[in-house]
Amino acid sequence: MMLYDIRNRLYYKVMNSTKPKMTASHLGRSWGYVLKILNGEYVKFWIDYTRGRYMYFEYEEKWYRVQYLQSNYKKKNQDVFNGVMIDLIVDAQELKLIKGKNIEKMPLLAM
Repeated sequence: MMLYDIRNRLYYKVMNSTKPKMTASHLGRSWGYVLKILNGEYVKFWIDYTRGRYMYFEYEEKWYRVQYLQSNYKKKNQDVFNGVMIDLIVDAQELKLIKGKNIEKMPLLAM
């Protein structure tokens, strides 16, 4: 599965997940969320601010995760090493969840 960023025309790989343990006492983690538009609906994307690398979201009663810092392969490799990164927390506001078998072969994959 992939998330497609409509404005920036980028793809982000999505993985199936379980609901994260978001209690305040769970290993000292602090959780927050950002609202995004996913397939026309507002969805909360949960983030572990203490030591997380993934954003978690629930859509159609299933939980998914996606990395929120991703390199942009539309740039040169040298630019990626110099810190040109896409921050999914800030950049993508309107997304589409795309399911299918041949999605992995899309040329604009930003991972």
